[in-house]
Amino acid sequence: MLAPGSLLAQGINQSEPLTVHPRQSLTTIERSFALPTWGEATLFDRRRETLPETVPAFFRDSTLKADLRTYYRDKVTTGMQPAAVTEAWAAGGSLSWESGKLFERLHGGVTLYTSLPLYAPEAYGNTGLLLPNQSGFAVVGELYGKVDLPLDHTVTAGRYTWSTPYVGRQDNRMVPNTFYGYMLTGSQEDKGRDLSVRYGGGYLATIKQRDSDTFMSMAQAAGAPVDRGTVAGGAVLTWGPASIGAFEYYTQDILNILYAEGSYGAEAWPAVEAMLSIQAADQRATGANLLTGSYFSTGQLGVRLQIGADPVMVTAAFSQVGGGAAMQNPWSNNPFYTDGLVLDYQRAGEGALLLGGTVNLRHVGLPGVTVQLQFFDGWTTAAPGGPLVESEWDVTVDWRPQVMLPGLWFRFDYGVAQTWQGSSYTRSNEARAILNYRVRVF
Repeated sequence: MLAPGSLLAQGINQSEPLTVHPRQSLTTIERSFALPTWGEATLFDRRRETLPETVPAFFRDSTLKADLRTYYRDKVTTGMQPAAVTEAWAAGGSLSWESGKLFERLHGGVTLYTSLPLYAPEAYGNTGLLLPNQSGFAVVGELYGKVDLPLDHTVTAGRYTWSTPYVGRQDNRMVPNTFYGYMLTGSQEDKGRDLSVRYGGGYLATIKQRDSDTFMSMAQAAGAPVDRGTVAGGAVLTWGPASIGAFEYYTQDILNILYAEGSYGAEAWPAVEAMLSIQAADQRATGANLLTGSYFSTGQLGVRLQIGADPVMVTAAFSQVGGGAAMQNPWSNNPFYTDGLVLDYQRAGEGALLLGGTVNLRHVGLPGVTVQLQFFDGWTTAAPGGPLVESEWDVTVDWRPQVMLPGLWFRFDYGVAQTWQGSSYTRSNEARAILNYRVRVF
């Protein structure tokens, strides 16, 4: 079983650029079945116009994209003997090719991911940027085929990335999680009523985690010593400013997760937006209880309010974990609003509070620069070892020069977290610097 406060504490929006608009600050469930988009440069945007009409659409309409990334991460935890240090600087990213359609129905793609060490002391491993021993790697993380069916349905089979609350890309290191399996997805839309629904379901046999070049069973990734896959499915309904959705994940003899979330956005008064979101999850052991050897159940409830008046947005959130056990996030980011840069605030019985503010600096002569400051406070009496209190300050700076260099995105993160439990005290300082450049070759 994964421990709370682990490397999974990353924040639900850390693979997305910052925004000061509440309606653009999408929840995890609102991003389901959709890939992240933050702009890209194009090298040969008129390539198709130069190709003869006799070239099959399978090749003529194909795309080649590169996501280039360099990432530095340094984390130091003191209060223990000796101090724990993780540090590395890596470079790499992905190169992906997707075909056009054959017979207007069949298409597919392949993505090569790589992460290479630029600075990686062997003693400071487990950064999530490279293999745990600080070695670089390259892996064909995606190799898939798709069949487009009538009524906007698609069957996808093979290695692919998925975006759902508890099975997701977790793309906040060098490469994302990818999965092997098959899934049927679909969508329906009524533009006249501003109504849409996205849904999907299928079976996922294995996962390639973000710091690995091999696939393992979903059960093994959760911490169980057996091979089991996961059946997953869910839907998201959007109706004007409101959205609601639910997802179910079932792994035989291991774990069952039910997640639901709803949000409503409105213009509170002229030029001021507000968004209220509520989320809940239920987790419990299934069948032979192979994850821990005994039955457990727990849950978490969260609520978030965001109010924005460009160029500023303020955020307040609260979450509460059940006392039965800590929450688990073995196949994705922690989807809860109170997930910090360093700590995840998902211990058994833990309540957590988030207060934050985001500001866009274009009005002071810094176009494309956005800064966010967040404070987290967590407490529980159900933690092993007795009552525990933890807090955290995080600052994030985004720079996206979209006019000069579309596709470029620089991010700097710094977090300080402190934990008190009886006479024990630990402090973690973490710094990250990430440079992304997304380019569509053709």
